[in-house]
Amino acid sequence: MLNRQIPLSPNETWSDADGGLPVSAPESAEAVVVDQFVAATGRLVWAIRESFVRYVTLIARGEYTIAGGVTEGEDGQFAFPLRRAVQEGDDWRLSFGGSVHFVAHHGLLDVLIVDPELVVGPGGGVLATHVRGDADELIAMVVTDAASPEFSWKELVWQDVPTKLATAGAELLGNVYPKGTDMASLGIRVQLDA
Repeated sequence: MLNRQIPLSPNETWSDADGGLPVSAPESAEAVVVDQFVAATGRLVWAIRESFVRYVTLIARGEYTIAGGVTEGEDGQFAFPLRRAVQEGDDWRLSFGGSVHFVAHHGLLDVLIVDPELVVGPGGGVLATHVRGDADELIAMVVTDAASPEFSWKELVWQDVPTKLATAGAELLGNVYPKGTDMASLGIRVQLDA
């Protein structure tokens, strides 16, 4: 299993902060067998939470910007392009590019979701964002239930994966929503070269 110890907030790990989801112990590089696929195309589609986007744009009269290849659909969902897909056993680590940046209240509300990473498998999952100014640090935005992909002609598809706000995700959104709040579901497509 992939090492899923993505911090949720200082001194917390995924398992102790969000309902006891399984976290595997770190393994040495020699002990890990990874099947890596180079994806020809792929994307993560996520609307974050409709009421949050509506609050920023309509009530707080703020704005959001997209960059780095992120696109926005007519349904308000943001599509982040896939950069890397790695499988280890039944788990997947998917790295996406681009950003969505929300700003309101003259900068007092400032939320940046950049280069998200998703670890997902039969034991559950976590979607994390990179921390502003630190390309190596991740904070968990949301956690998911168990999710396995459907496979069809070199394409992996995860549809309507439910998400709940993680502790660090709640802090990132300004504690407007408490930990455990239902967020928008995830949609993921990974088309494999191999």
